[in-house]
Amino acid sequence: MDFGYGSGVDGVFKFISNADVMAVFFPKFGQSVVIDIRVKDGEPPLIKVVPMARSIADRLRSIKRMRPGLPRPQDIVAVPWVGYVEAIKTSGLWDKIADRIEQSGYVEALDKFEQSFDELVGMERRELAQLIMGDHYETLWARPSG
Repeated sequence: MDFGYGSGVDGVFKFISNADVMAVFFPKFGQSVVIDIRVKDGEPPLIKVVPMARSIADRLRSIKRMRPGLPRPQDIVAVPWVGYVEAIKTSGLWDKIADRIEQSGYVEALDKFEQSFDELVGMERRELAQLIMGDHYETLWARPSG
């Protein structure tokens, strides 16, 4: 499967292998998981589900606000994920990010990472239910009654 990344996510893997700050965002339901594996003075990596940012610059500023004890990141790997949340595991991308977290030396951060997965799956399911039920969505055209 290509998961929307041409022949696979191998190109994304290369960036993840060297990244200290990453964001995987889910346009279908407007959320992101932000992963910042930089550590300082015993402060563990940041792993947090947050609303999608309007731009990379906005995301970098938000990370600086969430981690005032660290300098603003110089760069970020931002990965749009347009498939279902659960497919991120079968693609191998989730495991690749988990490996980077594990390399930080804060293995307990992996629990937070897995919790973020469960949170994202729940958000996606709620969004799909709203779509099916029509909540927060409007019909572009209606079938004529008659």
